[in-house]
Amino acid sequence: MTNYVMNAEKIKEGRKYDSEKPKMYLLPPKALIEVSRVLTVGAEKYDEENWRHLDNLQNRYTGSVLRHLFAHMDGELNDPETKYSHLAHAVCGLLFKLEIELEKDKEKRLREPVSNEHRKGDSPSKPQFFSPTFGGFEQQNDC
Repeated sequence: MTNYVMNAEKIKEGRKYDSEKPKMYLLPPKALIEVSRVLTVGAEKYDEENWRHLDNLQNRYTGSVLRHLFAHMDGELNDPETKYSHLAHAVCGLLFKLEIELEKDKEKRLREPVSNEHRKGDSPSKPQFFSPTFGGFEQQNDC
């Protein structure tokens, strides 16, 4: 028997180390499809990335989200222009606001000085770029 076959027989169940990753399957598909329809209408009407280039973006999308929510609360389920859910329109505006906020936060974190503290589980030793047998950059005491 080859090593491959013997190793395959030892593995009884598959492994995937993704417990720390977001559980994307939790996203509600029907709602996301409705949001995608609204995004498609906006992309066709304006441009796919137009939403990023508005002046006073956060306030304008806050106003848009509230108008769609208030219309929905008033009993109007669908936007009269697009015929899609007011809630889907509101979600689009919230996604735009969140995306910009997250991008700005990332930029801010990139500008912050790096801490000298180690996270739990990080090795406090310096990184080893060469194998221990190389010995190229280690100071040697031959005296």
